Amino acid sequence: MPTSTGEPFLPQPIPRVLRVPRSNLQHYDSENVNSTTSTTNATVNYVLWSFDSVTTDTYGVYNGQLVNGATYSSSSTTLPYLGQGHALSVAASQNQSFQVSTPFLNLASTSFTVEAWIYSTIVTGDNGLMGQCQCTSCSNQCFHFLIRSSKLYVGFTLNDINGLTTITVGTWYHVAFVYNSVTQQQILYLNGVQDNIKSSSSAYQGTNGTFTIGSASYFPVTTFFNGYIDNVKIETRAKSATEILTAASLIAYYSFDLPYPTHDNGPNGLNGSSTNAATVTGRVNQAMQFTGSSSYFQAYGFYQAGFGVYSNKPFSIALWISVSSYSSCAFVQMSSFYNTTPCFNMLGIWSYTNNAAQLVAQGYAWPAIYGPPITLNTWTHISWTFSLTNGYRLYVNGVYFGTTGYYSYTGTSTVINWLQIGYNFACSSIYITNAAFQGTIDEIYVYNREITATEVYELANP
Repeated sequence: MPTSTGEPFLPQPIPRVLRVPRSNLQHYDSENVNSTTSTTNATVNYVLWSFDSVTTDTYGVYNGQLVNGATYSSSSTTLPYLGQGHALSVAASQNQSFQVSTPFLNLASTSFTVEAWIYSTIVTGDNGLMGQCQCTSCSNQCFHFLIRSSKLYVGFTLNDINGLTTITVGTWYHVAFVYNSVTQQQILYLNGVQDNIKSSSSAYQGTNGTFTIGSASYFPVTTFFNGYIDNVKIETRAKSATEILTAASLIAYYSFDLPYPTHDNGPNGLNGSSTNAATVTGRVNQAMQFTGSSSYFQAYGFYQAGFGVYSNKPFSIALWISVSSYSSCAFVQMSSFYNTTPCFNMLGIWSYTNNAAQLVAQGYAWPAIYGPPITLNTWTHISWTFSLTNGYRLYVNGVYFGTTGYYSYTGTSTVINWLQIGYNFACSSIYITNAAFQGTIDEIYVYNREITATEVYELANP
């Protein structure tokens, strides 16, 4: 993925501080604190396989190998879901998988959480996502996570849980399994939403075995997966429902805080770059100041944010803005390329006199809502959400302002998109003027779902 200068984009693991709505204020992810791992059998704090053309664990401990010609997804404008890098690509007909033999990844007798993004080309029968097996026929000694007859299925052998939601081919899903050793519960999640729960479940007891991705052993057959698997995460604690929802739906969060003002502080590391922009005091810590033409921030990796791979997919964007000029302009754009059209203006300002202006929010295919007047050099919080049921909704300072009502559109860019903040270039638009933005922007959140009014209010009251 190129940066705004055309150089390769190489996201790096960074310390992250994630500010989420107060209702979600729980420990998000060990990646946000001191991410430590251990090579002993006793402790596994955090493991991440990005599959960005590497077989290594991001933290260099649980490194693996590709088996039987397994490879990575090719460069594409529609793969992987998170845009940057690659995904593990496996074919069941070739018994392909990824394996970690040493050191032993110990999940026995403890709480743990497993997460991944998956894209399946076959969902009938049994399709192994991942597993670890000491004894295929022994109770609680074989961890298996698979798609069985178009639904998720996971467990420890004779101690299993099945999903309730049908999975379809050719669709990206975020899947998660949580075992809570304190409550003795197994919990399945699909796209951040609880898919099923089982109580009175004994802990996993496997004390040896290779950890596999793209295959799983179950009574006593090993089944394989067809498709792509990406960003597999394991942590030895039971994540909460709100943490799983955040992992599945918060695509990016840009705080613009030092020391990494262009980095994504959300779960996916969709780091960006800035041109002719400055770091200044913000609404929360630091913010990014834009000074006019060719002053912008941009980041890549947005599968569904109003102008993505498919039409009618839900999304939300929330941010703080402080305007320094009453001039008609655009300050949020979505584009197919980093330096040219096609693109469209999503949020902007319309000036109706030399000393007055108001917000304008515009959807794809031109539904629009004119917001309230704005005050110069005053922080205003804006949330713009979409779902097929509710259409577009505009919230200002945490309060619902207006809606288009039910809205459906058929047009789309058909590719993963770039987010442009500030003003980069002229885009398709009817109600938002193609002109440079002057002001400051802070705390940008982008979701792949329609966030609730409660969540909007809490983001507007940090």
